[in-house]
Amino acid sequence: MRRDRVLAWFDRGLDAVDARRLVANRLSGREPCGMIAIGKAARSMAWGAADAWGAVSGVCVCDSAGEVPAGVELLVGDHPVPGPASFAAGRRVMEVAAEPGPVILLLSGGGSALCEHPLPHVPEEFVAMATRRLLAAGASIGDTNLVRSHLSALKAGGLARAAGGDILTLALSDVGPLGPETIASGPTLSPGRDPESALRVMRAHGIVVPAGVEEAVRSVPTEPVESPFEVLADGRDAAGALVEAARADGVEARLHDGWLDGPVPDALLRFLSFADTGVTVWAGESTLEVAGDGRGGRNTHAALLGAVRIAGEDALFAALATDGVDGSSGAAGAIVDGTTVERGGDPTPALAAFDSATYLEAAGDLVVTGRTGTNVADLWVLWRW
Repeated sequence: MRRDRVLAWFDRGLDAVDARRLVANRLSGREPCGMIAIGKAARSMAWGAADAWGAVSGVCVCDSAGEVPAGVELLVGDHPVPGPASFAAGRRVMEVAAEPGPVILLLSGGGSALCEHPLPHVPEEFVAMATRRLLAAGASIGDTNLVRSHLSALKAGGLARAAGGDILTLALSDVGPLGPETIASGPTLSPGRDPESALRVMRAHGIVVPAGVEEAVRSVPTEPVESPFEVLADGRDAAGALVEAARADGVEARLHDGWLDGPVPDALLRFLSFADTGVTVWAGESTLEVAGDGRGGRNTHAALLGAVRIAGEDALFAALATDGVDGSSGAAGAIVDGTTVERGGDPTPALAAFDSATYLEAAGDLVVTGRTGTNVADLWVLWRW
């Protein structure tokens, strides 16, 4: 069954970006030091440090409760909008970074919301509101993280400053070509703050910036921050492994050039324009402007739109989040084919209400993986035969 084959290939893609193994391999033979892990893959990355060192001490900020190595303090932040737990985590992380001695930062996507410490005179409520508005408007990850970094004392190199520069960052990237300084809004790396651009983005999305916040944003240091930084893997590594798995299974497969981005409908049209038979894989992260209160995410919405586009065709389309969490869907995404609309009925009401997950669950096309322990954005797969 083609659906099962795609799921097996997806597993191969996830294995290629296994956070625990990548960190353990990188830290093997390195002298142990203090550890801070932030992001959706933080627990897996912390276990990788423990595998390499045997004993590890530090703090881990992630999006769910679970077991962490002995000696590691676990903090569960709020996501996708920072809340009280995120701000408490940010304060604690800044304290740990300021302790004497070198630090390893294990960083992954999701950290922007999970761990936050606003600039002085920037209210926590304003940070949460601005984030919520940007996400609901479908702002790009670049613009969203630009704003986040300019409201934060932790981001845009703030954590490196707190550590006195004695910090090495090992990261899993979910931002592709945007650059490592965009991962979790750059706690240890920044090309320099650009207050005018951040203020412009906020105003373009209807965010009213109080005078005190504007003054705080304009008054922070703007010089670049550099510290040792290594990207262990990103979405293109997962996509490449998926392509190789398909080829090993005897299926013609190719990797889409470039990075998946932009609004879901536009990105989908570009992707479905590939008329070749066989499998095409694209890695990246689209955006979705939400106007309804249904259950879904950018991948389930893309999948349901895709099901409409390929209805009656000999084709399959998968849209899957590598972290296993797609918005409010309760799933990683979905795999649809030319029969989905025939099986599920008229999708128009579900699309209008942004209730794609409910529709796809009833059609039997939802993909539930649970949290995967890694995070390198999304994988889209188009298979025509």
